[in-house]
Amino acid sequence: MTTYQGPVTVVAGDVEASMQADLSITERDRMKSWGGCLADYEDADMFKVLTVDTAFVRLPDGQEGRFVLKGKLAPGQTAMGVIGSGPAPF
Repeated sequence: MTTYQGPVTVVAGDVEASMQADLSITERDRMKSWGGCLADYEDADMFKVLTVDTAFVRLPDGQEGRFVLKGKLAPGQTAMGVIGSGPAPF
């Protein structure tokens, strides 16, 4: 599978927050990477993601992938970009 769209749980420190994800794998010069965006989150949950060293996205089947946020969080923002680290969880 090269894309995933649907519900995820974001785990950041002691926070586990339900969100929607639109993730995909891209390949450039035979190097694969993954990323996309997270949406439908509470600002307080996403702020916690910004303040921890490690955050994971967990799919309904239990697969997990580590990520970092791309960009800055603004109040009322509806989606946040993510850059995956390691193998894609889908």
